[in-house]
Amino acid sequence: MERILYPNKNTLLLFSLISFVILTLYVWIFSFTWEFMVSIVFYIILLSSILLIGIFISAKIDKKKKSKLRYYFIISFTQLIIIWLISNPIRKWQIEYSKENGINLVELVEKYKMNYGNYPKSLSEIKEKSNLDIPSWTALGTKYSYELFENGNYSIGFKSYYGYNFYYDKLNKKWNADD
Repeated sequence: MERILYPNKNTLLLFSLISFVILTLYVWIFSFTWEFMVSIVFYIILLSSILLIGIFISAKIDKKKKSKLRYYFIISFTQLIIIWLISNPIRKWQIEYSKENGINLVELVEKYKMNYGNYPKSLSEIKEKSNLDIPSWTALGTKYSYELFENGNYSIGFKSYYGYNFYYDKLNKKWNADD
């Protein structure tokens, strides 16, 4: 208990690492939530409010007990703000990279049709027949989807942040998002 109330540098460093992992997972998990009032922004504002309240309460406790509890809340609050600030550019990069990788899938599917006369039933069929390394995971950590329709057409897509699903429109040669 003494080590928690009066943390040394090693204790704070260990706490920082654990806090960083938990907060990163928190932001990541809620990044896939999209509802009007319950989006990632709501969750981050809620958690940052709780951490700010924790800073003020722990500062009062620290004053009374001469402890250093506020450092935990200050570390977590600072980390949350930094994670939130850098997560948006990272999200944009991940989406763009996933789209580029998805274009590679489209090209492989089209090449398969040229070689075999029809579209593959699954992406694994391309892999089996061509022995090529086919991207199955996006930079977001979600899987690419592939669906072959009865009319001979197909769809390639992936789930993105905020509940958006991206699908490649081969007629217009661009990615579309829907929720």
